[in-house]
Amino acid sequence: MLRKAISLATAVLLGAAVLSTGTAQAGTTADSKRVVVYYQTQYVNGVYVSPKALTDNNTGVTNVLVGAIHLDPDVVHLNDDPPEAAKFTQMWADLHAMQAAGVKVSAFVGGAAQGSFQRLDTDFTTYYPRLKNLVTTYGLDGLDLDVEESMSQAGINRLIDQLTTDFGTGFIITLAPVAPALTGGGNLSGFNYETLERDRGAKIDWYNAQFYCGWGSMANTTGYDNIINRGLIPASKVVAGVVTNSANCGGYVALPTLKSTLAALVAKYPTFGGVDGWEYFNSDPGGTSAPWQWAREMTSAMAGGTGGPADLALNKPATGSASCASTEGPAKAFNGSVSGGNSDKFCSLVATKFLQVDLGTSQALGSVEISHASAGGESASYNTRAFTLQTSPDGSTWTTRATVTNNTAGVTTHSVAGVSARYVRLNITTPTQGTDPAARIYEVKVFA
Repeated sequence: MLRKAISLATAVLLGAAVLSTGTAQAGTTADSKRVVVYYQTQYVNGVYVSPKALTDNNTGVTNVLVGAIHLDPDVVHLNDDPPEAAKFTQMWADLHAMQAAGVKVSAFVGGAAQGSFQRLDTDFTTYYPRLKNLVTTYGLDGLDLDVEESMSQAGINRLIDQLTTDFGTGFIITLAPVAPALTGGGNLSGFNYETLERDRGAKIDWYNAQFYCGWGSMANTTGYDNIINRGLIPASKVVAGVVTNSANCGGYVALPTLKSTLAALVAKYPTFGGVDGWEYFNSDPGGTSAPWQWAREMTSAMAGGTGGPADLALNKPATGSASCASTEGPAKAFNGSVSGGNSDKFCSLVATKFLQVDLGTSQALGSVEISHASAGGESASYNTRAFTLQTSPDGSTWTTRATVTNNTAGVTTHSVAGVSARYVRLNITTPTQGTDPAARIYEVKVFA
């Protein structure tokens, strides 16, 4: 959240922007189809939310934007605390590990909390050195300038010029306007974005157009097309910003529709700039238990459904305990879908419940992802509570790789790194959170 005094929902309704950062130098198109996550909520109920699962699970994420940074009169804040606060030590370590894995990390400056850009506009010599120090201290790859307050055209030009002078053309500079600002319409920033693109476009890597909170929609390509059709800003410099969870702001687009829109944009614009999400911690479809799945889905959508790590179990031969109905057999848990309604799952009522897949040959495994009842739209009270995960080279000798006794999540992920196996088996011991006896498994995915 931007400040403890401002709830996440209020912040985004005030226009807190989607993140974005990039790997290309300004004006290039080599790194289009970016997958960017906005990482602002670092703690939920006192529990640290690490972004590192994005790289641990090979999601295809390209950029992480950490924020929000505020240039306050007395000190620089990362949300409510100085960035050097002990609570952020692990976060910076995780972000640096992600940089080592090839992900670019930038800081998001400003947003709904007012003041940072007004201070840069009117007292540049006092506040800019503090921003520069943040970049150098934490080894940031760039800055996202989320100007949602009055700032002069000369002021934004000066800031961009100085960042380029100090950090070079490889430093990532992005801005996060509401989508209409890129078509000459509504604007929260004070200055004119089309004038900015004409004057400083060569120094700007891309724009994160906010297609949500009443400023547009990614339910179809119309809003994005309107920007490109102006003929000023190329598709490689327009990243489509969306909300990742319907609780974050108005304008949430259901995942199947969003993926369809992204696929259409990729087909229409070969250098499509990519997608970014507000925000990471509760991103669907994985929610708070597996928010990294959103990035994987975006990668897949922009690669025509083939992006991201391959699901080794997809449509492979499946067996299991007796099913609740003929339409709810084992194969439903390996068909690549969780959105086909209540019958798009494996269901079993017998006393000894199991689900097994034959990968065809021995494979080097990395992780297993299980989608339980709520991942398919059913009540979370039906999520599998207790189960074990096993692997086998021959279908006869089994080794237990994970034992879960108190699950409540809709999606769970289990590391099997270093394991080679042909068969993967799920044994369900407690099928639901209560007394309902039916096991409901919507999908099991196996990744290298």
